[in-house]
Amino acid sequence: MSAHKLSLTLRAWCAFSLTAAAAMARPDSHAPIGVMGDHTHDRGEWMTSYRYMTMSMGPNYNGGSSITPAEVLADFMVAPLNMTMDMHMVGAMYAPTDRLTLMAMLNYIEMDMDHVTRMGMEFTTKSDGFGDTGLSALYSLIKNDSNHLHLNFGMSLPTGEIDVRDATPMGPNSLLPYPMRLGSGTYDLKPGITWAHYEGSWSFGAQAMGTIRLDENDRDYTLGDRLDLTTWAAIKLTDELSVSARLTYANWGDIEGADARLNPMMVPTARTDLRGGSESAALIGLNYEFPGGVGHRLAVEYGQVIDRDLDGPQLGNDDMLTLGWQWSF
Repeated sequence: MSAHKLSLTLRAWCAFSLTAAAAMARPDSHAPIGVMGDHTHDRGEWMTSYRYMTMSMGPNYNGGSSITPAEVLADFMVAPLNMTMDMHMVGAMYAPTDRLTLMAMLNYIEMDMDHVTRMGMEFTTKSDGFGDTGLSALYSLIKNDSNHLHLNFGMSLPTGEIDVRDATPMGPNSLLPYPMRLGSGTYDLKPGITWAHYEGSWSFGAQAMGTIRLDENDRDYTLGDRLDLTTWAAIKLTDELSVSARLTYANWGDIEGADARLNPMMVPTARTDLRGGSESAALIGLNYEFPGGVGHRLAVEYGQVIDRDLDGPQLGNDDMLTLGWQWSF
């Protein structure tokens, strides 16, 4: 083969390779930004990410019906009014092989909860700090142009503080109840399975994830086990932009054991039998893939709870917003 023909062949091959890579770098190749552990990577590839999530909770519910602060105060000295949680999540993924992707997630949490007493006094408690650390291995079973299927093997490490204190009418350094604590205090398994399908401009996906508490923490209680289910559909509007719709379902159990330092007659958030329930939510999102194959992606997702069944009185989740940046290289 002449040098001229070899040059033409190499140019054609490079053009084909770049075209194929561009075709695979579709904006909906990742799930909506609120889904964790949704995709795997090719051997040697890295990805770093940052997510900001904010969530609002309130009012109180018993089953699927909202109840007033006065109804809560008929049985307790203090009634929660509402709660907000902001979470900053930094993640990293690395694929040592084409089948195996490793993932780590650190998060920083800020929470505040408003209350009212029987005497009509309102007050707010706050907590902030690092939450539990997530480590995962994602093992790919199927990965082709149409279908991706992988197993999620996760572990949560108890790095979040559970002895959280703040000023309340009871004192300047009062121990805060369970929802205001930054972690579970236990090692938790997080098994799951994730599937995605690509068909023309459309993509679809589903994920099932569990949280299994392995032991009792050093304050003699265990948070309830949890099941999270989600499914989504997305359509590619342009080579850079896709829009998604997603449904979620979560079910979690009551707390087993109890922190003996809390008074369960003071406030419902100190009652271990009022922590379980289930909720469903509907969300919409956007994914934007930067052009030119630079590996940067921006995403946003917003949703609201559409159905709930809570062991109450318990503050119900209301709405949530997630913003994210991802960089693959």
